[in-house]
Amino acid sequence: MTKSSHDASTEACVLRFVNNSARSINALWVDFTGEEKAYQWVLPGHARPQQTYTTHVWRLRFADDATLIGEYAGQSAVLEVQPDCALSITPWSGALPQPKPEWGEYTKRGDALGIEIWSYACVDVRAIRIAEHIVDRMLAAAPPDVVRRLVAGGAVVAVIARCQVTTDIPAHAFMRWAEGGRDTDTTTRGLGGTEESPTTSCGEENLLMEDDKFYPSENILVHEFGHTVMNIGLTPEDRSKIKKLYDTAYASGLYDQTAYIMENEDEYWAEGTQAWFNATIRTDVTAGVNTREKLRARDPGLAAMMARAYGDGTWRYPQDSPGPLRMKRRLPESSSDEHGSPTSSSGSTGEQPVAPMAAPDVEGTMERVRLAASAGGAGPGSCMSACLPGAGGAPGSGSTGCGTAIWMGLREAVLGHAAHATVKMS
Repeated sequence: MTKSSHDASTEACVLRFVNNSARSINALWVDFTGEEKAYQWVLPGHARPQQTYTTHVWRLRFADDATLIGEYAGQSAVLEVQPDCALSITPWSGALPQPKPEWGEYTKRGDALGIEIWSYACVDVRAIRIAEHIVDRMLAAAPPDVVRRLVAGGAVVAVIARCQVTTDIPAHAFMRWAEGGRDTDTTTRGLGGTEESPTTSCGEENLLMEDDKFYPSENILVHEFGHTVMNIGLTPEDRSKIKKLYDTAYASGLYDQTAYIMENEDEYWAEGTQAWFNATIRTDVTAGVNTREKLRARDPGLAAMMARAYGDGTWRYPQDSPGPLRMKRRLPESSSDEHGSPTSSSGSTGEQPVAPMAAPDVEGTMERVRLAASAGGAGPGSCMSACLPGAGGAPGSGSTGCGTAIWMGLREAVLGHAAHATVKMS
């Protein structure tokens, strides 16, 4: 039986699935037991990249009848389904542009229950402390087995600087090679982690609740880390229960089927996670369910699974958030009104013949998005760097922990902090 393995010879690599056929395809990872797990849905005329490892096995199947197209394990490569449905495999460097020198070094800067917090040095240290606190509070009442699986699975949180885009985070850089459908960098400020790519990311501006032009009405880390908890922290049996709950909710009309919470079981869980921690005031994407009490009343089955994953503690995001959640006045032209997820897909569903694609020219687009993301701040391409008295060290120090007294002091500093100023150590 073919299955993935992981040993001393295993190296990281990137695959690019290109669909030049007229039929949608599924890219499935064959796990260590030989079970297929769906990771990518690739529409005709689209391409999807996937971070993986050289000893991990991937299969491509047609989505309509599960016919096997081919399988692959090895170095970085382009797996291209041709118009005649044949599979061609060609070596690929997977090389990406280097980070900008002004960002500083990408390092571990914090830790919450063994889950490391990483960022470039240009990210404000206050955002690191807030990320630590949110992860710590989300898991404070969680069963020990959930936390153990997250740590053992390599779960990491990465903070995206104001002057960066999602794929500037090294663990998500491979997603620049997507083509067609939703664009990661113009429609997200964070992604959830998976077994193959266990990094959760979120925007610095959302953590600080300062000049967030994208998602001021919700906390994105709670949503994206919720994906990671489902994908890594829970068991296959737990995920099967979530899928059944989602299928039942969709079929019964428990929620408006056009709401984002009904996009798939992944978003059902992540939107439910935000409701569990009162981390959103939106009612459009959640079909009105945006608190723990509303979730229990509407969907007791999902609420029970939330208690299984997170426990039933007293913490809610608004209790100590750095600023109040507020509804967005208008949507930026470069932003989608949904969340990012490494397992989501979008675009035309028509089965039409398509022309072969060339690899995208990404760097010009990335620079335009970076400038848009930093607009209205301290200037295009700028980042903040700060130290907070008693917060545990300077940026890049790798200090850990965020006690209640420190956190409340941090919250006061953030609430009284003028946008884009610098908090200095006294």
